[in-house]
Amino acid sequence: MPLRLKSSVRWWAINAGAIHVMVLFMAGLLLGFGKSPYNQTLRGILINILVTGTRLTGREISRDYIVNSLAKDEKYIVFIPVAVFMTLLDIPYFAIMNLKSIKKLIIYAAENIAPDFCQNILATYLAFAGGWTPSLIYMGIIQAFHWLSPILPDLKWIAAALIGILTPLFSLVVIQGISSRQTREAKRSPREKENPIRLMLTCICSIVLVWFSVGVFPVYPSVIATGSMEPVIKPGDMILVKKIRTKDEVHLLKEGDIIQFKRGEILISHRIKEVIEDKDQGLRFITKGDNNSSADLEPVTPENLKGKVIGIVPKIGWPALVIRQKDAITEQ
Repeated sequence: MPLRLKSSVRWWAINAGAIHVMVLFMAGLLLGFGKSPYNQTLRGILINILVTGTRLTGREISRDYIVNSLAKDEKYIVFIPVAVFMTLLDIPYFAIMNLKSIKKLIIYAAENIAPDFCQNILATYLAFAGGWTPSLIYMGIIQAFHWLSPILPDLKWIAAALIGILTPLFSLVVIQGISSRQTREAKRSPREKENPIRLMLTCICSIVLVWFSVGVFPVYPSVIATGSMEPVIKPGDMILVKKIRTKDEVHLLKEGDIIQFKRGEILISHRIKEVIEDKDQGLRFITKGDNNSSADLEPVTPENLKGKVIGIVPKIGWPALVIRQKDAITEQ
């Protein structure tokens, strides 16, 4: 690859690392931060830099040697095994052995192993395209934030999984497209340059989509699994739910509104049939599924309210129903 294109790969490695950190930081602003568990004294920081930096440099040099020895052309049949190998090297097997259930193992894999694999796929592509320096830059930026920041995003596992998986995969698609385009342009017209505006807009849109999916905005999506609200809402439809956060918003609810509320570990989306308010028990809502013969047994209290349904997108949620886990179903 020409030197100019390798310099471009290094630049996009910086962008990919910075975007990943920015997404984590913005998620922390929306969902909350926690104190870093790592030593933040000057001595601790220097030790972390020395140990992590040495290990990371050696790993990226090894990655560069392996991938460029096995692949002369862009071949994911090589990239994926290399990424798997690098991911396996970082798995804390002793910690995994202490997990007591399949559910905890799945959550750990989604929150940690899958994001690490996606980062390794991107780092492997960067090593193939530009040598060990771009992959070191990308991984170094992420590791620096992880080890050196005094505060870290306190994310639920599903948010951490989505951000950790989708962000590097999106960066991989963008960088791969840029590399291919620049290679073609270098043969035709070396003076032509990639316009970054469209790419940055696409990146921003993807980040917003991730945040929307994990519910960091006032409106969040939810997939319906049963038919108790037919014909208005059918199984496989996705509803848009506006979060209810204040007492004033609760008091604005009225008969006929469709609300989402929590009953145990299940989310239910039913229509308000009656609003009851008295001094003894306060404000309550009697709800009923449009397709059900009777009202729900228990009234809904403000504490159990999640939000008001403001939109329905037909059938878009069917893929989620196919791959969902049993404890992640949204019931009607």
